[in-house]
Amino acid sequence: MKPPRAKAVSVLRTTGAVLLAVAVLTGCSEGSGMNTKEAKQSIVTFVEGSTDVVGDGWEVSDGPGLGKCGRGLGQEGVQYVYAKVRSASADPKADVEAVEQHWKELGVTTERYQTGGEDPILGVRGRGGPVSSSDFRADPRGYTIDGSSQCIAGDFEKMSLDSQE
Repeated sequence: MKPPRAKAVSVLRTTGAVLLAVAVLTGCSEGSGMNTKEAKQSIVTFVEGSTDVVGDGWEVSDGPGLGKCGRGLGQEGVQYVYAKVRSASADPKADVEAVEQHWKELGVTTERYQTGGEDPILGVRGRGGPVSSSDFRADPRGYTIDGSSQCIAGDFEKMSLDSQE
């Protein structure tokens, strides 16, 4: 039999481990309050709002389509991805700044990037807020805006078979 102090330490460790597991599981369920229709609509709204910031002429390139994602601790989930394209404008730098500002207003954490070369491709990518990830690529040959919704509970294989995309 363990001495009382050793038993108390053991109980505290076990309790602490259980509380940590609950906190991790709760923290990893971001977006879980949404259903699939809401997740799909959220990414459409996000991408459409982002394209509105830099003008007209956008066409759907992909989606909104169903994708797989992880919800933490080995839990699978689903998310929706959506992308639009259009021709480039005369001022890609101003467009990147406008999209970045719009995303920041929505609570997205942003990071700008730029490729090398004579005609660099400018862009901004984001995470958080209403999206899992997003990207605006201001290529001189054409623009692309895409995003992935928050990861929600769902069985990708079952939903794909049921045509719930």
